[in-house]
Amino acid sequence: MNDQFPMPNSQSTNLPTSQSTNSLALFVFLLSLYLLTFSGRYHSSDEMSMLAVTDSLARRGAWDIELLRWMGEQQGSFGPDGHLYSRKGIGTTLAALPFYWLAVQVERIGNVQAAMLTNGLVTALTAVLILLFLQRLRYGPGVSLGAALAYGLATMAWPYARYLFSEPLAGLGLMVSAYFLLRFRDRRDRLDLVWAGAGLGLALLARLNNLIVAPFLGLLLLHYLDRPPSPGADHRPRQDFAPQRRRVRRGTMGFLPSLSAPSASRRCVQNLFRDCLGPVLLFALPVLAALAVSGWYNWLRFGSPWTTGYLPQENFATPFLEGLYGLTLSPGKGLLWYNPLLWAALLAWPAFFRRRRAEALLTAAIVLSNIAFYAPWYLWWAGHAWGPRFLVTVLPFAALPLAEALTTARRRRAAAWGLGLLALVSLAVQFLGVAVDFNLYLEDAYAELGLYHPATLFDPAYSPLLRQWAYLRPENLDLAWARAAVSGQRSAAGPALLVACGLLLAAVLALRAARRGRLRRRAAGGLLLLPAVGAVVSLLLYAPGGDAAQAASLLARMERPGEGAALTDPLLTEAWQDAYDGGLWVWGVARRPDLAWTIGPGGSEPAAARFQVGTVRLEYDAAAGQPFDPARLPLPPLAEPPRLGEAVELVAAQFETEGR
Repeated sequence: MNDQFPMPNSQSTNLPTSQSTNSLALFVFLLSLYLLTFSGRYHSSDEMSMLAVTDSLARRGAWDIELLRWMGEQQGSFGPDGHLYSRKGIGTTLAALPFYWLAVQVERIGNVQAAMLTNGLVTALTAVLILLFLQRLRYGPGVSLGAALAYGLATMAWPYARYLFSEPLAGLGLMVSAYFLLRFRDRRDRLDLVWAGAGLGLALLARLNNLIVAPFLGLLLLHYLDRPPSPGADHRPRQDFAPQRRRVRRGTMGFLPSLSAPSASRRCVQNLFRDCLGPVLLFALPVLAALAVSGWYNWLRFGSPWTTGYLPQENFATPFLEGLYGLTLSPGKGLLWYNPLLWAALLAWPAFFRRRRAEALLTAAIVLSNIAFYAPWYLWWAGHAWGPRFLVTVLPFAALPLAEALTTARRRRAAAWGLGLLALVSLAVQFLGVAVDFNLYLEDAYAELGLYHPATLFDPAYSPLLRQWAYLRPENLDLAWARAAVSGQRSAAGPALLVACGLLLAAVLALRAARRGRLRRRAAGGLLLLPAVGAVVSLLLYAPGGDAAQAASLLARMERPGEGAALTDPLLTEAWQDAYDGGLWVWGVARRPDLAWTIGPGGSEPAAARFQVGTVRLEYDAAAGQPFDPARLPLPPLAEPPRLGEAVELVAAQFETEGR
């Protein structure tokens, strides 16, 4: 099969069918793989901070993170109203909201687990945009697909598809912006400019620092406005701005004396607006809207649109060269060691520049500006994370030059062998990051050396890339189905693994058929149902269990509007958040007299009612001292409640053999 599109002067009138089918098959394949390697739990307090806001929104329509009040100001800051609010952007919080809200409606689906699907979807969409972007740059379907797969499998994009950090969403937003700008170059469709601005706006909502790349995307737009659309680059031509641009040039360069006439001046201004100011404004409007939303979110939390909540000690205090070396080449956090395939992208960039100068410059500008921005940050290594987390945003652009590396590998055997070796090493590195929770080694290293000891960043002997292999054991696998197998949920582990493997096999066959042009577009569209059904089945199999889940279900049945609860044990936070679908305001604090319910291991304080669910105790003690109404109980009270001492009466009981 020929791996090249028609040349720009081609007269073909229909898009290749393989373009849409390849995109759908790629999306389903990556999503299926991410479902197979799904973890479904927290790995960082950053994730907890953003998802605590999602929890408040989904259950109460609020914005606080009082569930994490026990953290203090580690991940949040106190607003003027005294409540604790996350310092993170609103983007990831909102992206996870549909998954979280749907999970709250279904008792058997874990809320945190459902939200952890978010970045798998985001990363698969980003890979599809890489495929479409490269095909629009006139690379063949095979080369474009190879680069997209390299991004999705052989970079840190794979491990981070399993977490809930904000960088993948920011990367998707920037890729959306770049792709629709490129499509505008070919189609001259005003709607593409709106989508391009919306992509940049999405990146800003995820991480506001992405404002540093806005000038580069703006310059790319101006470059595209200054050149005619590529002939034959798109088979659905739209409004062309080029004629207006040419008229502006004649009016300003060839007929300068006539500009004194009012009619000529008006025409010149009108053409200038259509040709330049209008497109720029269309691109800028969604960006300004995103900035307005960010300002409103700051005002809502901290009383000022200019206050982000970051603490004074969170600043740019690292020597620039130290951070630069750390982010790129250090053994503990170097981008090129955690993504070895990017060595090939780096070597291929000059060829990429010769072929696509504007897009190559954009790639370099986005990557280098992010490195330069984070290098002096006081925590440039991003704390507990796998590799240089902050640079996950730029991975889609860093992977684009791989198209040239793959093109060279098709012609030269030595290049093919070298690229293949780098790909295998990259896959091994990502497999290590996927299979084992990075916290296992880091916590042991910090216990030995001290928190964030420089040796874990700069000493090769302490690099996670070497040390984490020792943790690769069955009991340490950070995979939901493997964890179920070793935690007493073996009945769920087998079916979940079978569903995920079957889904991945179907996706592989579909991708192969699409690559050969044998997958019909309608059948490819039907493939989208597979990961959706697989995700729902898997989440049902991974239903929350244990004492905390049963206690959460019990409280949701007994609570009344206007009450509140104190979750006294921080170690219960994730399990409780995953299972609790009720509507109470839950605070991560010690017992408080103004909160009707106390959740935790229990204490010696008297209470109006107590419910013991394994190791978790629910205590009810209304502020007015009113007794607990037995009518609240989700099971029939005893006909003749026995007394257990002078102060205790057994109202009802349910045993494990009956489901509790």
